[in-house]
Amino acid sequence: MRIVYGIGPGFRQTAPRRDKVITVGVFDGVHRGHQYILGRVVAEARARGLKSAVVTFSLHPSHLVRRHEKTPHLMSLRHKLHYLAEAGIDICYVLDFNRSLAAMPPEDFVAKILIGRMGMASLYVGEDFVFGRGGRGSVDDLRRFCRRMDFSLHVIKPHRISGGVVSSTVIRSQIRRGDLVAAQKFLGRPVALLGRVIKGDGRGRLLGFPTANILAEHEVLVPDGIYAAWALCGGRAYAAAVYLGTRPTFYAGDKRHIEVFLIGARRNVYGKMMEVRFARRVRPDRRFPDAGRLISQIKKDIQQVRGILSSSSKPRMFASF
Repeated sequence: MRIVYGIGPGFRQTAPRRDKVITVGVFDGVHRGHQYILGRVVAEARARGLKSAVVTFSLHPSHLVRRHEKTPHLMSLRHKLHYLAEAGIDICYVLDFNRSLAAMPPEDFVAKILIGRMGMASLYVGEDFVFGRGGRGSVDDLRRFCRRMDFSLHVIKPHRISGGVVSSTVIRSQIRRGDLVAAQKFLGRPVALLGRVIKGDGRGRLLGFPTANILAEHEVLVPDGIYAAWALCGGRAYAAAVYLGTRPTFYAGDKRHIEVFLIGARRNVYGKMMEVRFARRVRPDRRFPDAGRLISQIKKDIQQVRGILSSSSKPRMFASF
């Protein structure tokens, strides 16, 4: 997938021809509702000999327009781009949702950006799609524009699973309360986090369980506790016991840590990107009276993780981020 950042010098002033089937949105989580739309975009583009394209944003628009009520990200831009590419998209335009873009009239966004600079021939959006200055542009506006500006418009109804509408908002709630089964159902894949392996204080090594400390790239995380998971790093998948919490046995504070113990593997993964795909929660985080009892519990946790992952499918296809 080709990635194009911004709408400045990197774009042609005028697209050479109308050769793209486009969808526009935040696509946070790239969930099953998004996947349905992406599938439609890819299918039409291939059938017509055109390019499939996504127009998305480097940050959720709320980070500009509602700074005191920012919508936390389900996944980072890097993570999102990986799954958009996996969906078969040819080009992804990543726009900075800045004041200039936010102030653009709806008609100008369609005429000057989607058609004039990107070469849109066909557009897919959800029923609740809004755009342009103050979010004033609507699907009704697009229906008027498409007749005048000569592009195809496809308005997609909300995707439902078991009677529930699939949405990023619902998935955020599911993940935060630890409902991995429901979130996986809506995502179409396991709940995951992506982050870089950073230096820790070596506490895990002193306890006999060296861990990879992860700096997550997004804000929505599962509740504190021990999890069975698959850790994807350097093009390989590892069975892992994952800890999220404040390490109350040793510290008083509220700083959350993410530590990954690769079971049966001793790899130097420092500085690399790691994706952690959660399988099941083993137990909540808690304080132990001393290090000895914590070590005893960790051994039990790892045994339980082994049992859980023995009946869990090891990821077959994955990429190095």
